[in-house]
Amino acid sequence: MLINRLKAAPKDSIELRPFLQKMVEKFPLDYAGAPARPKANPLPNGSADCWCYAKDGALWMGSKRGALRMAQEEYSRDNVQYFNGPRYLADDAVKAIAPDDKNGVWVWTETGISHFYYKEMTMAEKSAIYDARVLERQMRHGFVTSPHFAREDDFTEYHLESEDNDGLWTAMYAAGACYEYAVTGSEDALNRAITTTKAVLSLVDVTGIKGYFARSFVTKDEHLPEDGFWLAKDDGEVFWKSDTSSDEVVGHFMLYLVAHDLLPDEELKAKIRQTAADIVDYVVANDYYFIDVTGRPTMWGNWNLDYFNGRGYEDTFLNAAEMLTMVKVAAYLTGEERFEREYKKLAFDLGYADLCCTYLARKEPTINYSDEELAYLTYLPLILLETDPELLAKYKYGMGELWRNIQRELNPLWTYIYKLLDTEIDYDMEGCLWTLRHLPLDLRAFSPNNTERDDLEFEEDVDRFGKRQIKTLLPPDERRIMKWNGNPFIPMDSGSPLYEETGTIFTFPYWLGRYYGFLKGE
Repeated sequence: MLINRLKAAPKDSIELRPFLQKMVEKFPLDYAGAPARPKANPLPNGSADCWCYAKDGALWMGSKRGALRMAQEEYSRDNVQYFNGPRYLADDAVKAIAPDDKNGVWVWTETGISHFYYKEMTMAEKSAIYDARVLERQMRHGFVTSPHFAREDDFTEYHLESEDNDGLWTAMYAAGACYEYAVTGSEDALNRAITTTKAVLSLVDVTGIKGYFARSFVTKDEHLPEDGFWLAKDDGEVFWKSDTSSDEVVGHFMLYLVAHDLLPDEELKAKIRQTAADIVDYVVANDYYFIDVTGRPTMWGNWNLDYFNGRGYEDTFLNAAEMLTMVKVAAYLTGEERFEREYKKLAFDLGYADLCCTYLARKEPTINYSDEELAYLTYLPLILLETDPELLAKYKYGMGELWRNIQRELNPLWTYIYKLLDTEIDYDMEGCLWTLRHLPLDLRAFSPNNTERDDLEFEEDVDRFGKRQIKTLLPPDERRIMKWNGNPFIPMDSGSPLYEETGTIFTFPYWLGRYYGFLKGE
């Protein structure tokens, strides 16, 4: 089993211990459970309208821009923590602040009361909270997806919709559950892993085309989204979304490897082997294109050299690696020599391994964070399976070109994957743990406004969508929650508390980190 061939270097491994999770409660102004509101006590220079010391010695201050906690912490990025926006406050005009009887504070604004405190928990306990939520309200036909609530602060009424990348997002959750099962042996983790893996495989069955799978599907009694290219199955009971993207292919093949090697279900393993073989046969037979029902390639299902030399010039580094990964995974899972021959043809004869190293030479002027996600999910199977030093060196170079930007993100998922191959570089591994710890328990898409903060330095250039960017990396609980394909340096972004992100952004990197030894204990 090659999936466990690589492990964290001892210097990159952190022994886990219980931590203090930030907790938030919000109430109306007439909430009877709040303590008596203290009198105003502004600082003389006007820098705060109110302040107090919490029981743990931390200094809290409130102003028209929210609340601030200052304390000398073990990890320096926690010395100053900022609470503003609808995740924390009814409004940002803090009028009074008082300590609670533990380690937090009560905060009064013009329109509401908030209670902030810190609860000791383990990372495994945090993961379990997210997983329970998946089973409670984030699963549609086995796909892990985001609920849309009818009313703010009411989780009882919601609806689930087909998402454009149901296969990719569910594959990422399923892979995390597979790693969790491998680490813990949990029956619950096994059931979640099997359910979600089967959902991803169902996208292959629904099209009726051997080797071609859908982006998503809905039943006839569900809402049919207006976007995309939808087709009805013969019985009219199901509609499936075509124009399948390379995004989906990346997620599928990453999961095929992880689920096949970590799950005990032999029938499921056989299904995965056959599916991987069918897809690769389909792509190879169609000259490295993913051919849609139209008889033409899908918009992004292109892995042919002609595409690299034309419209896909900037995608070359990524799509070359994707094609190599598909064939390598199929070769490993099936043991068939024909796939290994195809892999070597691609890598050496057609030069795909060298094309993996063209990111900086061909990159667009601005950073595409979706490409970072797709590249590292693509490279995970590739580096786990490849043992040829020459090819590993090329893959390390290709990953390293993206790492030049990724390293400033303290992204635990991309860091753990990269450092499975490049163990020599020094890096702030504690910072990756900090990112996981600061993912809030409430993953609704609140939209804080950080544009007027005095402690942030702004970039001169806007991002690829024309948005302003900051140089300072804020903790996840001080910016809008997003998947790992988003730009973490946006100071203000649109969002809605009626939309909830799934816990995959925590569970996948956490359990992958546990499995490969970046996180130890618990």
